[in-house]
Amino acid sequence: MEKLFRGSTTKRRTFMTGASAAALTGLLALTGCGSGSPSAPENAPNSNGAAPKEGLDQVSVGLIPITDVAPIYLGMQEGYFEDEGIQLSVQLAQGGAAIVPAVMTGEYQFGYSNVVSLLIAQDKKLPVKVVSNGSSSTNVPGEDVTEVAAMPDSGIDSAADLVGKTVAVNALNNFADVTIRNSIEEAGGDPQDVNFVEMPYPNMPAALERGDVDAAWTTEPFRTQILEAGGEIVASPMTDLTENFDSAFYFTSEQTLQENPELVERFTRALEKSFAFAMENEDEVRTIIQDYAKITPELAETVEMSKWYPEVNMDGLQKLGTAAQKYGVLENEPDYDALIAK
Repeated sequence: MEKLFRGSTTKRRTFMTGASAAALTGLLALTGCGSGSPSAPENAPNSNGAAPKEGLDQVSVGLIPITDVAPIYLGMQEGYFEDEGIQLSVQLAQGGAAIVPAVMTGEYQFGYSNVVSLLIAQDKKLPVKVVSNGSSSTNVPGEDVTEVAAMPDSGIDSAADLVGKTVAVNALNNFADVTIRNSIEEAGGDPQDVNFVEMPYPNMPAALERGDVDAAWTTEPFRTQILEAGGEIVASPMTDLTENFDSAFYFTSEQTLQENPELVERFTRALEKSFAFAMENEDEVRTIIQDYAKITPELAETVEMSKWYPEVNMDGLQKLGTAAQKYGVLENEPDYDALIAK
């Protein structure tokens, strides 16, 4: 594969040994995941349980049921993966930190994860390989897909006001921590004086309304649900960090890349077609998210939509890696070139 710079495997395999296996054990403990499947109880409605089709490779991809992954569902709908000889099976998880172990053990061939989870995995010596960008910022503060929201009576109007407050995040010591701390520091506050509590995205709107937390790092469609309940956007950490910020990547294991590079090529070709279709057909995006993300047509019409570019913004990746190391989420300077599949 060429570098992704901007400007058939069917059986579960356990192929990690030695240092990598020890690192995986440590990552599982760090993320609170067991060694089994991180799948949600309910799988994607149009991708699992289907009879295998002759001549197609059965391939699993771990996803999060958020609007950012709409292109992969559209690609399945449009037949892009079947055109590449792939029958894709979607497995759902709460977050990228849960998907990483499943890909590393060979349970899934591919996964979708926020960028920091992948940097952490590499920091723990796990052989993760990014095969495509996943989703990118809108570049519009206050109108981004993933932002910090609070209720009007919280006394929070900006990132600086998050100092001393309790903020819900979907995973501790991860993507949210890094970007929020960066925004607080840029606003002149103490980036260490904030209390993060872990909470699934779907639970955040109710937690804010009850006053269980002062603010929430939230993504679509839950971001818009909070706004419709009277909440307000108080910080846009992705736009604060860099322009054209990439929030997540699609990835595989080094083992899969080495053993089946042709499968990786086919998967990424289908994904690139899916990205292009999503960027050109917003109405189709807003229709399909009603299915897998289980949101109403009314909500689907109002949520903010990510941008989808196949190439990785290396400048943004390096800024994020530097911030992750600065705030103690990473121990070492990331090896950016090794992270990206070539």
